[in-house]
Amino acid sequence: MTTNTTDHEKGFEELKREYTAAFNSGDVEATLAHYTDEGLTVVERGVALGKSGDLHAALGDYFRTAQPRVEFEYRHAYVAGDVALVVTEWTLEENAPDGGRVSTSGRATDVLVHESDGWRFAIDNRFGSS
Repeated sequence: MTTNTTDHEKGFEELKREYTAAFNSGDVEATLAHYTDEGLTVVERGVALGKSGDLHAALGDYFRTAQPRVEFEYRHAYVAGDVALVVTEWTLEENAPDGGRVSTSGRATDVLVHESDGWRFAIDNRFGSS
């Protein structure tokens, strides 16, 4: 990871490890614990769901049907106080409609906020800037 500060790398790596474990286990509550109270995720280009709204139900449905597995690596991080813009490269494997598994990958642009107990996603945008 390239970054303008190395002090935050440990916190970013902890978030990555914990979020990946929660997401890959299909645990909705543990996954959402890695978002700020107002946090949201972009589920498709132009459509974002908030933690305090529809994201909980959508994740539950998604985990049941897709049984996803995600891996990601931080590539860049720019930190301004308690806010960070991070760019990650990710790979996602999930159930396909035909019963097989499909793998996709991309580059995400996310906004993280540092809270008292660590970094959390404020905006999780797996589609990046495209």
